[in-house]
Amino acid sequence: MKFISKLLLSLSLLIFLNFSLQAQSKIDSLSSLSKDLHGKAKISCMIELSWEYFFNNDFEECILESKEAIKLAQDHKDLVGEAKALNILAIVFSHTNNEQEARTHAKKAIEVAKKAKNKKEEANALNLLGLSHDKEQDYDKALDYHFQALNIRRNTGDKLGIAKSLNNIGLIYYNRGQYVKAIDYYEEALIIKEELGDILGTGNVCSNIGNIYLNQKNTDKALEYIQKALKLFEQIDYQHGIAVTLNTYGLIYENFENYDKAIEYYKKAKEIHESIGYLAGVSNSLSNIGNAFSLNNNYEEAVKYYNKALNIRTDMEDENGIAISLHVIGIVYAKWKKYDEAIAHYEKSLEINRRKGNKREISHNLTALAQTYLNQKKYPLAISYYNESLELSLELGLLDNSKNNYQDLSLISKEMGDYQAALKYFESYSKFQDSILNEDKIEIISRLQTIYETEKKEAQIKIQESEIEKKEAENKRQRLVIAFFIMGLVMIMGLVGVILKSLQQKKKDNRIIVAEKAKSEELLLNTLPIKVVNDLKKNGKSEPESFDDVTVYFSDVVGFTNMSSQLEPKELINELNDIFTAFDDIMTKYKCERIKTIGDAYMAVCGMPEPNAKHAQNMVEASLEICDYLHKRNEVSKVSWKIRIGLNSGKVVGGIVGVRKYIYDVFGDTINTASRMESNSEPMRINIANATYELVKDQYHITKREDREIKGKGKMQMFFIDGPKN
Repeated sequence: MKFISKLLLSLSLLIFLNFSLQAQSKIDSLSSLSKDLHGKAKISCMIELSWEYFFNNDFEECILESKEAIKLAQDHKDLVGEAKALNILAIVFSHTNNEQEARTHAKKAIEVAKKAKNKKEEANALNLLGLSHDKEQDYDKALDYHFQALNIRRNTGDKLGIAKSLNNIGLIYYNRGQYVKAIDYYEEALIIKEELGDILGTGNVCSNIGNIYLNQKNTDKALEYIQKALKLFEQIDYQHGIAVTLNTYGLIYENFENYDKAIEYYKKAKEIHESIGYLAGVSNSLSNIGNAFSLNNNYEEAVKYYNKALNIRTDMEDENGIAISLHVIGIVYAKWKKYDEAIAHYEKSLEINRRKGNKREISHNLTALAQTYLNQKKYPLAISYYNESLELSLELGLLDNSKNNYQDLSLISKEMGDYQAALKYFESYSKFQDSILNEDKIEIISRLQTIYETEKKEAQIKIQESEIEKKEAENKRQRLVIAFFIMGLVMIMGLVGVILKSLQQKKKDNRIIVAEKAKSEELLLNTLPIKVVNDLKKNGKSEPESFDDVTVYFSDVVGFTNMSSQLEPKELINELNDIFTAFDDIMTKYKCERIKTIGDAYMAVCGMPEPNAKHAQNMVEASLEICDYLHKRNEVSKVSWKIRIGLNSGKVVGGIVGVRKYIYDVFGDTINTASRMESNSEPMRINIANATYELVKDQYHITKREDREIKGKGKMQMFFIDGPKN
């Protein structure tokens, strides 16, 4: 056993070291790249580097890098970059439990995002404020911020953001015990996650809904969602999710009082979390095993497993987890009637929760202490703790806890002979009991009402059927006459139907012809410029033309060969299709024309076949927007794409090549030079030739590069576009 333990420890260390080395390698690469970048490109790189520091748990460097990014963004008046960096600071401060700093930066991010009119970052900052208040169980404020974020995301059509907000709102209602509302928001989030094809997100939401139904003792519904979650997690081999669902299966068996089976599932979950090195998951599974033993009145085994969970939380320095473990150990000792041990554990848990400001947990600690003193008939102490717990429960809107506190205070007052106080507490208890007849019970009543209405209608139908049977004999002859009449009518209608069907088919054929013609024309427009299409339709041909003022765009993907070997063919095609479609939209926006794509290469022009006096500026703007699009896409996509861009301006010739298959192409030395600009560019940079530089030098920040020997061209001057001057 010692050998196996050492082997598992060694494997865990190797995995951790490999991950750390990979993360450090990316950090080093970004740090090196950042030194060579300027303007918005440098700001984007610094933001990405901040994230890497965050994910590598190097919070100090994350904060320093984010602050540098903010300063640089302010210097370049890049409001979007500044808002992004402020949001990163809010996240890292919240992660390190500095909620005051987190909120300060989130509010600043909202202010900057509004100036930039960037709704995405504004919603992200509002979301962070909601999460911050949720952590401190200030649920009303948390909901207010989450709903503000949700409204923005709905208006902008940000489906991923909408799902996040819905999930956060559902979690708050779940924590408040408002389960029907929680399910409503989770269900809406689930629909969006499924539409987006987010398997992991769908599984997580299903797991959340399953747990709510489990709390409501609706085992059938709980199983339906938990089974769905498990299948999704198994589909992507998400071990943590599989372990979580196995724990939930254990809870379901607990509800059936099959404790041996519950423990079996908890142990399976524990083994998975051990295999992936997730200590918090191991601790949770151990706690669940302890709970199963406690429910089966095996208190000694329960305490043993709870203490194992506590030791892990202590090693992790997880104060919230330590407080929870101490509390549940106290519950076991209370059931065991070892009240001194129970009180000692409750008080240790309470001390941590007071220090951390965990109001919800403080309320539960106080209630547990009150119940323990009540069991010992130490009524004054019990009343004191109940009243303090009640005050917090009312503040936090914890309906169940408030109701139970009022009920117990009523019982204590009665035992002490204070019947007036007992009556007062009982009246408050009754009000809360009535108020808890909320959506859950209303839903049950609604279901019962539906069943009643259905049964009532069925009874009416049976009565009507009985009356019809009585009249059946009397109406037999009349029905026979009616039958003959109907048969004749059917024959006439059939003839009319044949005629109508023939007319409809003709209309349908005409619609198909029109639709196919439209498809053909749309395909032609997607293949050739509109001017060329019009020439072909009018004259049956299109003559080649020479254009003096054209800017040519070339780009290709950095490391495409390596990337294509890592992706499945279908996935690769889907990625390129998604990216090139976005490029097409951007080119169209700036009155540019895509000429062709070859593999990962993309070629476009501006200034032909329709002349455009601003051809160079339009193409530079399109190139900058393409880079910005890829930066944003890389933040949320699992595949990161980087391109090199080259531009040149001058004279070109354009025309149709081929007879059987029309292909519009462009020719000339300007094209060759643009291609050389692309091949001599750098990742996510726009490299321009001297001809383009002369046309745009007054509108953009431009970095002159050293002259380079260009194949077939000799030494050439080249420049990097850094961004607009205004």
